[in-house]
Amino acid sequence: MMEDILDTLKLLDYENKFCKNKGFKPLSKVHFATPSENPSEQFIYFVSLVSWLLSINNHQAPSWNKYEDPMTASQNIILELKKLGIELDMSPNKLKAGCGDGVCTVLISLTQISL
Repeated sequence: MMEDILDTLKLLDYENKFCKNKGFKPLSKVHFATPSENPSEQFIYFVSLVSWLLSINNHQAPSWNKYEDPMTASQNIILELKKLGIELDMSPNKLKAGCGDGVCTVLISLTQISL
């Protein structure tokens, strides 16, 4: 699943339009598939990437920051996806870790709609 996400992100030129502008390193093939050594950084990357993908779709995302409660940010992500027409049947708990199936499902849905 992460390979599909990466392929689509590359088509969206995320390395120039997201990574360079936001100060993030390009993703590895397993970045959101497995837990990282720094879960808070991984979650911030996820939230920032979601926000950028929402903006590509002319959707105003709320400004999330690193001090926001991960559960609140996760709930907000699910709400924003619904507003965009992406219905995912998942709990915010699946997103607050910043990795795993839930995170990858959100990213693949958002990257596909962003093309």
